[in-house]
Amino acid sequence: MKLLYTTLLLIASTAIFAQKHSIITGRVLDESQQPVDLANIKLVETNQYTITKKDGTFTIQVSEVNDQLINLEFSYIGYKKLSKAVLINKEKIDLGVITLKILDLSLKEISISAKRNGEGSSNSSLIIDRDMIEQIPALSLNDLLNLIPNRKISPPSLQSVQNLTLRATFPDRVTGKDPFALNNSFGVAIIIDGQAISNNANMQSYNPGLTGMSGSNILSPSSWGLSGGRNRAYSGDYAFGGIDLRQIPADNIESIEVIAGVPSAKYGDLSDGAVIVERQAGSGPAYVRMQLRDNATSYTFSKGMRLGHDLGTLNVGMNYVNSFSDNREKLKAYQRINTNTMWTNSFGKEKQFKNTFSFDYGRNLDGIKQDPDDPAATKTRFDSWNLGIGNRTSYRLNGDFLKNIGLNVKYSEGHQVTYREELKNLAYILYSDATQTGITEGHFDSGVYNALSLVDGRPINLSTRLDFNAEFNTGKTIHYLSFGTSYNYSANKGLGRMSDPSRPRSGTVMNPSAATSLFKSTGSERYYDFGLARAQQDIGFYAEDLFKLKIANRDLNVRTGLRLDLQNGFASLAPRTNINYQVSDNLRLGVAYGIGFKAPGLAQRYPGPTFMEVPLLMSYNGNVKESIYLLYLDRYEPTNKNLKSSQNQTIEFTSQLKLHKFNLSMSAFHKIATNGINTVEQLKVVSLPKYTATYVPGQQPTVTQEGMKNQLLSYYSFQNSLNSNSSGLEFMLSTPAIKAISTSFNLSTGIFRTKTKDQSNVNYKEVENTNTNLDYARIGIYRRNTPITYQSNARISATTHIPKISLIAEFTAEFALLQKTVVPANAGVPIAYLNNALEYITITNFDPKNQLYGHLLVPKNAYEEGNIPRILPNYHLSIGKEIKKRFKFSFNVYNVFNYQPTYTTTGGTLVYPNPSPTFGAELSLKL
Repeated sequence: MKLLYTTLLLIASTAIFAQKHSIITGRVLDESQQPVDLANIKLVETNQYTITKKDGTFTIQVSEVNDQLINLEFSYIGYKKLSKAVLINKEKIDLGVITLKILDLSLKEISISAKRNGEGSSNSSLIIDRDMIEQIPALSLNDLLNLIPNRKISPPSLQSVQNLTLRATFPDRVTGKDPFALNNSFGVAIIIDGQAISNNANMQSYNPGLTGMSGSNILSPSSWGLSGGRNRAYSGDYAFGGIDLRQIPADNIESIEVIAGVPSAKYGDLSDGAVIVERQAGSGPAYVRMQLRDNATSYTFSKGMRLGHDLGTLNVGMNYVNSFSDNREKLKAYQRINTNTMWTNSFGKEKQFKNTFSFDYGRNLDGIKQDPDDPAATKTRFDSWNLGIGNRTSYRLNGDFLKNIGLNVKYSEGHQVTYREELKNLAYILYSDATQTGITEGHFDSGVYNALSLVDGRPINLSTRLDFNAEFNTGKTIHYLSFGTSYNYSANKGLGRMSDPSRPRSGTVMNPSAATSLFKSTGSERYYDFGLARAQQDIGFYAEDLFKLKIANRDLNVRTGLRLDLQNGFASLAPRTNINYQVSDNLRLGVAYGIGFKAPGLAQRYPGPTFMEVPLLMSYNGNVKESIYLLYLDRYEPTNKNLKSSQNQTIEFTSQLKLHKFNLSMSAFHKIATNGINTVEQLKVVSLPKYTATYVPGQQPTVTQEGMKNQLLSYYSFQNSLNSNSSGLEFMLSTPAIKAISTSFNLSTGIFRTKTKDQSNVNYKEVENTNTNLDYARIGIYRRNTPITYQSNARISATTHIPKISLIAEFTAEFALLQKTVVPANAGVPIAYLNNALEYITITNFDPKNQLYGHLLVPKNAYEEGNIPRILPNYHLSIGKEIKKRFKFSFNVYNVFNYQPTYTTTGGTLVYPNPSPTFGAELSLKL
């Protein structure tokens, strides 16, 4: 870091020895010509901030370079953000009066669609500002992201985990979670107020060594709710994947920038894009909002208070949501409460020092009550609370080189409790509490008991980022340089997986009737203390240059940077660049290339030991003293020191065309994802003794060894085994309003193609049968599939906005154009098998009629799920009306026509692609 800083300083000292400065002044007023005190002014290029004085005046200093064009942003809570380009061509520039307009439906220039921003931090930046957020019915951040192209619109709901995947599509899964989708969402950074919300310390799952990463979530029974939930299992856990967006309320969000392409080099620990959220901070009117939906109610209060010009502003907010899967029986419920406080103040004669302190607390209650029709009386809970303390400091300098120094620190802590309770009613159970590999004696116990599964996690995250913004020029080219360093610490101090071997849950119970079967080795659980997982510490450095060149008298905008990260003992170098060229006044073309790395989480680094039990002898006559149970316990201790960060390379081409107020943007991309993290099944053959027991009255049977037998063990370990490549196109078109009907139209569509491949050699599939022929195929061995999935969605929205009566109405027609998965023709053809003698037999030319292995053929339709046979439409409607700029009422309906098409998959499953109609109303009062 010292070398980097010294080099930059030498460059600056030779390039700007006698640099001049220009002073920009102005005055910010509202529509009634009253001064706006404490309004924020941001110099975008150098990340410098200033605020207005009591009379609305401001002063900001920039370097003077002839014909330099800079961008200033003026913002204040409750007002529409204003951007202004300023040409620096003299020492003193007076912008005069800058008028901020109150953000309401009477404003003619209100934003009604998300916008591509070629001059943002990425060519692919999609901007959703406060204008748009005000019009979207939302229970969480997830609902605001419905505007992403090629994303299916989902109605506001909190009844399932909401992870975000960007620019990829994956096969539908009937059971478990798709490992490729988990990796994609894990690699999407959710950045709020400059700091990422980390999921690295989340360890809420069963032992992944038993069932694999995608099948280790704790599940409810396969039946809950009366509408849409029957024959489905539910999990509220989200380990191994991205942040659950249900936890983030939408009410106090000021703006959202979605970067699905190449992000700035200052953002690390990501592989598949970023969502950058800025929240409201500062003085503003009090808002009371209430949203009533058919399955949820939401209440929000927010207020920005001015403590005095020298004491800054205080912004407070509170949100409470109560929702049900079905209001008729209310078995499945989700409740959330969030509070937020932000204090902002500026210090110094010219308000050069700005500080923002924030405190957040959230609590989530998620679970399924006991179903009176469930004989096991199962209950499941996925509860958590989390708090965060953050502080952002920015100091504006007027030096020739350094312009701004920023320090962002955030500490977060949470408590996650996953709980499942169920009644067991068996004749008896066999269990062992041994923890070391070897032959041991097990225990008999009553089969009537209450099985409890409890995972207690206490994730802790500390992140800091130190940023420097500098400026220097080479000739007439001015360079806006940013560089800095970041540090992330993640740990989990929870009690861990609280397992009692004498009260095994379903899936780990040793079945007495099959206790000595050759292939019936059973995974067994033991207590695992999360405190044994060593804290994760990652550090990164970055440098990025932003400059503009004139080529053919047109602007070539270049943002290029390099990032170095040290993660899990591995160093990774990530170049990133976004370049766009203003071909004409109406056309801009861009190209971007970048690499991103996402570090593995604690649950992947330290999954805990895996225990497999092999029954060797079970002699039980109802009297424990006259019975005996011998077993072999195999303990596998995974060491994941060599687990690398997942990697993603992206190349992207963009274009933006503006013609007669029509705006068309297009993006074409190709992503190559490597080193994706997944669990790979490992098979192990061990030779074990065979025993017989001789009954002895009043004491344990006499045990005699009779030869040896081979036993197959199976467990899962984490590896960097996943590769995929995704290509696609995205289109967005917005039209000007047709004056006669005050209506504008917005069209967005896209098509994605993703090819996935698991680099692990083979896939194993056991066949359940009673054939005892030693040559008979028992476990099929197959090549890993390389499915190709296609997805295409489109929507067109007609938005009618009548400012004179403060009315806005939007009708959206949505179309599922393509959803298809293609698998190789030989996907279900085995290449080898293990017979009953556990011998490995290679298949040279597969013959489906062969009596020994023909039954291993998996039909092709078993791999094809959810392929829609035709274009499937859906329709949505929303209406908003404002009264006297203080009271707003909105109403919305998803699937307004109750259109319920159906189709049958090749596997014979009947699919209802459109959900039942769901409606909601929102009342908003400005005090």
